[in-house]
Amino acid sequence: MSEHWLTFLSDFGFEDPFLGVCKGVIARTAPQVQIIDVLHLVHRQDVEQASTVLASAIPYLPVPAVHLVMVDPFRATPVRGVAVRTADGSTFVSPDNGVTSQAWQHAGGAVSAYVLDNATLWHPSPARTFRARDVFAPVAARLASGLPIEEVGTQIDVDELELLATRESVIHDDHVHGEVVTVDHFGNLTLNMQRAHLEQAGIRLGDEVELRVNGKARTVPFLLTYGEAGRGALVVCEDSFSTVTIAVNQGSAGTLLRAGRGDPLVISQAPAASRRVEALTPATGRR
Repeated sequence: MSEHWLTFLSDFGFEDPFLGVCKGVIARTAPQVQIIDVLHLVHRQDVEQASTVLASAIPYLPVPAVHLVMVDPFRATPVRGVAVRTADGSTFVSPDNGVTSQAWQHAGGAVSAYVLDNATLWHPSPARTFRARDVFAPVAARLASGLPIEEVGTQIDVDELELLATRESVIHDDHVHGEVVTVDHFGNLTLNMQRAHLEQAGIRLGDEVELRVNGKARTVPFLLTYGEAGRGALVVCEDSFSTVTIAVNQGSAGTLLRAGRGDPLVISQAPAASRRVEALTPATGRR
């Protein structure tokens, strides 16, 4: 099978040549392969952020494809590299640290896995501190150009793969307890919630909700989009990935709330006195 699509996500940034060198290795190894850059500004060594971003992106990426993910916190004994085949025919190439485990579920689940221990596919003299260039990039490129996954190394049971634990939101009566999962370029706060969680707490689109974060409570609207609010207004809404998000129209929710990834928060029904009398209609999102 030949995918010819290789997606790439990393924490390499753009200030150094690391990203360009890895893409150069891919191009030299398999010039016919097309590369899609998903994100290279993952906070350095932040496996959880990388996992969340990849899982949200997978439903919109080519199928099948090879997904190269390089977020690899350095340890005294380096984590083994693995290639994981999923039910939709895609292959995830990454360190075995759980960074791709959330994404597998969006690709039908892991069906087979192999350790990247066939050194004939690597750079002849691999550096200990740049495995992305010398091991992962050449192997991923060869897989994307049609190399059978069985040739990358020793097969292991998928149950042996490391999984990344996820923290789910918790619903308690009319309160939803969660946390900030990511803060994007615009300062929007993506939460570990979906609209269904709010609805289970009795919150409907158009309601006023009480948002508690960093010891402060604010009453804000739950709208279809932040664009329905005035400039500078704080809102709870649903983003393009069907995830609950806190945003400020033409502003930064992260700055306004002084909140960042991992910060806990609670969304609940607002006290009756502060709720709006009118609700937005689901069909148009307008009065």
